Amino acid sequence: MSTFQFVGLTTLGFLLLSIFFYGLTNSIWITSSTQLCLLAQFVEILNNRVAKRTESQNQDWPKFLDALHSAAWAGSSIQEAIIESIKFAPATFSKQISEFESDSAGGMPIEQALDNLKARLSSPIGDRFIEMTRLAHTSGGRGYLVALRDQSTQLRIENATWNEIRVKQNLVLSTAKMAVLAPWLVLLVLGSRRETALAFETETGVAVLLIGLLASLLAFKLIKILGKLPTRRRTLI
Repeated sequence: MSTFQFVGLTTLGFLLLSIFFYGLTNSIWITSSTQLCLLAQFVEILNNRVAKRTESQNQDWPKFLDALHSAAWAGSSIQEAIIESIKFAPATFSKQISEFESDSAGGMPIEQALDNLKARLSSPIGDRFIEMTRLAHTSGGRGYLVALRDQSTQLRIENATWNEIRVKQNLVLSTAKMAVLAPWLVLLVLGSRRETALAFETETGVAVLLIGLLASLLAFKLIKILGKLPTRRRTLI
């Protein structure tokens, strides 16, 4: 699905929800407030999906290192092993690693090709891999197989730990976000009664809605800040 299609479908979905909410409550204030809370929740879901996609790419690094280990064990040089293992590379980085092949085919020294690959990857895991490969090349390939195997094992342990932490975090955060959203869903149900909708059309009712809306959006922001996990940082730039 293209970005244009996604934006169009999202806009249409929120428009239909607005029509449904307004038809249920007959109150523009209740409808608008509830929609803003839903929008905040939706944006947070999108951000989480982007982060999850990035992290899922890290799960493919051990496969790439294993393939690299097999190629190097079969007698391929470091450059040849990297090129032969491209199809096992994380999808996000396969293009960057393919460009390493172009650099090598153009006669570029491996040190420069590794520097270019490191800049293209811009990844903490990629940095470790590049520096390990550079060290192995400098030492004539000595210890490269052991280093590849050790890094692959270490990454699997790291990924398993991150996944366990993330599952527990998502459970807590989802509960907290639902606690913020729940009152607005209750308000929608209560707003279906005409006297409730009319109460929120007054100045006092609008003020209560605005205060509640600000409190809910602030709660969403605090949940995001306090529940944010640290990211893997580049230390070998």
